[in-house]
Amino acid sequence: MMAWERLCRRCGECCFEKWIDDDGTIHPTSIACRYLDIVSRKCKVYPHRFEVGEGCLKLTPEVVSTLQWLPEGCGYRQWWESRSSSR
Repeated sequence: MMAWERLCRRCGECCFEKWIDDDGTIHPTSIACRYLDIVSRKCKVYPHRFEVGEGCLKLTPEVVSTLQWLPEGCGYRQWWESRSSSR
């Protein structure tokens, strides 16, 4: 696992569908990716998730900087916020 991926806290929030209304409000749903083990919060196909997971989002520093829905405890969000505040 790469250093970037170790930032993940395995909350599984990325693996649940969300919708954004006309006002830009983000609404999480209880609909999880079919490959997410709900109990362990681990992806059942992690090594191949981008090939088999429809809509599986590859979180890169560039992508993370644009996502409003990452939870406050997300390691990727915390990494980005720490970088942004030091500029």
